[in-house]
Amino acid sequence: MRYSLFFTSSIIAVSCQTNSSSEKQGTEEQGAHEHEEEEALTLTPAQEKQVGLTYTKLTYQMLSNGLVLNGVLDVPNDKKAYVTSVYGGVLEELYARPGDFVKKGQVLGKVLNPDLIKMQEQLQLINNQISLTQIEVNRQQELVEGNAAPLKKLQQVEVELANLKAQKNSLSRQLSAGGGSLLISSQITIKAPITGVVASIQGLIGTRIEASSPILEIVNNDALHVDMYVYEKDFSKVKKGQKILFSPVNNANVSYEAQIDHLGQAFEKETNAIAVHAQVLGNKEGLINGMQVQGTIIIGDSKSLAVPAECIVSTEGKDYIFILKEEQPSHEQIESAKKGEHEDHNHESTGNEYERITVVKGVSSRGFTAITPVKEISEDTKIVQKGAFFLLAKMTNSGEHSH
Repeated sequence: MRYSLFFTSSIIAVSCQTNSSSEKQGTEEQGAHEHEEEEALTLTPAQEKQVGLTYTKLTYQMLSNGLVLNGVLDVPNDKKAYVTSVYGGVLEELYARPGDFVKKGQVLGKVLNPDLIKMQEQLQLINNQISLTQIEVNRQQELVEGNAAPLKKLQQVEVELANLKAQKNSLSRQLSAGGGSLLISSQITIKAPITGVVASIQGLIGTRIEASSPILEIVNNDALHVDMYVYEKDFSKVKKGQKILFSPVNNANVSYEAQIDHLGQAFEKETNAIAVHAQVLGNKEGLINGMQVQGTIIIGDSKSLAVPAECIVSTEGKDYIFILKEEQPSHEQIESAKKGEHEDHNHESTGNEYERITVVKGVSSRGFTAITPVKEISEDTKIVQKGAFFLLAKMTNSGEHSH
C-alpha cells in the first residue's frame, strides 16, 4: 500500500514538472516571437504622406584614408567680369536677372547720356566736310592733269581730307567702344563682356550710373574650381592628380568630385594654411562661386558602405536603420481589390512594412556615416532617410503599450 502511494505521488510530481517546463518553454517562445515582431511595423499611405518619408540606398563612400579639409569654390579672374558703362548716365533699361545665362556681346541694358549727342553731331559735321573735301580733291586732280593748277594745292587738299578721316575714325571708335550709336541718339548699349551666368546686379533702373561703375556681375562657372586649405603638417600628403570628394556645407548629402592641378607655394595670411587648387569634374549643378565646402582628399583607394547620417537612429545604446521590407500595391490596385467580398479587411490591412536593422557605425564625413549591418542588405534595398526618428518613436511606443 505504501509502495502504491509512493508511485502515485511520483507520477503526479513528474507530471507537474513536465507541465511547468512546457509552460516555461512556451513563454520563452512567445517572448521571442513578440521581440521579433517589435523589429517591424506597418505604416498606412496616409501616415507615410504625413511624415513625408524619403528613401535612399547603400552607397560606397570614401570616408577613411582621406584628409578632411575645408575650402571655398572660386572662379579665375579671367572667367568673371563686371558689366560697366564707359560713359556715365541714367540706367534706362535692364534685360537680365540673377541666374540668367548670357553670351558674350549680348545686349543687357541701356543707359541715357545726352552728352553723346554732341559727339554724334560733331561726327556728322566731319562726314559732311569729308564729302566736300573729296569733291575738292577730285577737282584739283583734274586741274593738275590739265596743268591749270599747281600740284601743291592738290597735296594740301589731300592732307586736309586725311585729317578729316582720322577725326571721323577717332569719334566713331569712341562712340562704338562706349556702346553709343553713330547716329543721333542719347542711348548707350550695355553688352556682356564674357559668356556666363549673371551672379548679381548692382544697378537700379532710374538711377545714375557713373562711368566704369559695376552694373552687373557675370561669372563663368565652367571654369569653377575649389580651393582647399591644408596646414603645414599635412602638406606632404598632398600631390597633384589626387581626387577630392567634397560637398557644400549647407547640403552635405550631395557629393562632387575634383582633381588637384596646382599646389600653392605660400601661406594664406588669414588662415596660415596653404591653398590647394583643384578643378571640379563632371556635374557642377548647384555649385556657386564663393560657396563654402568641406571635402576629403583621397589618399587611399578603400571605400566604405555608407548611408546619409540622418538614416541612423539610436536607442538604448544601439544604432539602427529602417528598411522598406514589403511595398504594397499602388492605390489603383488597392481600389480594384476593394471590389471583393473582403473589402473592409483588405482596406484596413493596406500599408508598407518597415523593418528595423541593427548596424554598427563607423567613421563619418561629408554627411555620410559608414555602417556594418548585422543582417545582409542588398544594394537595391530602400532605406528610410527622412522619417527614421518617427518610425523609431512609433515602434518604441508600440513596444511600451504591449508590455
